[in-house]
Amino acid sequence: MVHRCPDPGLDRGLDGGPLAIQIAYRLRQTGFCAHVNRIAGGYCCNDTIKKRTGLGQSHLHGFNTHQGFTADPLPTGMGISQLAELNQAGEPMSAEHFPKEIFAQYPDKKEKKQADLILAAGGVVVSAACADVLRQFDLGHSSLYPIRLFQHDRKTPVEGEYFCLNIGERKDTFLPEHAPRVKVLGNGRLKMPPSLNDDDVAVSPAALEGPDLWVSPPLIRIFFLSDRLTQALRAAKMGRVFGFRTCRIVEAD
Repeated sequence: MVHRCPDPGLDRGLDGGPLAIQIAYRLRQTGFCAHVNRIAGGYCCNDTIKKRTGLGQSHLHGFNTHQGFTADPLPTGMGISQLAELNQAGEPMSAEHFPKEIFAQYPDKKEKKQADLILAAGGVVVSAACADVLRQFDLGHSSLYPIRLFQHDRKTPVEGEYFCLNIGERKDTFLPEHAPRVKVLGNGRLKMPPSLNDDDVAVSPAALEGPDLWVSPPLIRIFFLSDRLTQALRAAKMGRVFGFRTCRIVEAD
């Protein structure tokens, strides 16, 4: 049985704004209906018939980009670039692998309260409100560690409460043979372009099972979320920092 999507024009984004655009289309491989949210900060995709799945990709040039903040050397001796590499590979890590404090990089810029999701000093940083939503779901081996943000003077705190997010779950669900726009890097890793179309990413049905947040190495700079987690983030008015695109769920031949 094929489930048809409603008119996309009747299904607008909950968060409003020019970037919160929903698109609906039918997943021909499975007969599932899909809805898409395109929001600054990444991508999430989900089907609306079964347990839904989503994918997220940062628009901040990946997990290894420092965005406005720096950190002192970590006690483990691990560099920030190493931290970013392990985090985007889905490696579970303990609290000592993450900075407890980060500092605004530029002396002439006062950092305001940060968004609910940012990439800073090699880490994925979320607000306390976002962390509260995440904790309600199955994170598997992923963890949240407190982190304090300071202005450049290293004394004045940035408004808000924040946590480092260690994405410690992997699923072997990305199907590069069904993703014509995928690029193979020299080290064997895979990368999608920063601007994805609605069906550029294909995943196996295994994406519908297990933890609600994960990565799929060797694909880099993309993380996945279940639809129930995606919907909860939207309901908490956090859609503007997460972007949504559908991915095709492809059954095995």
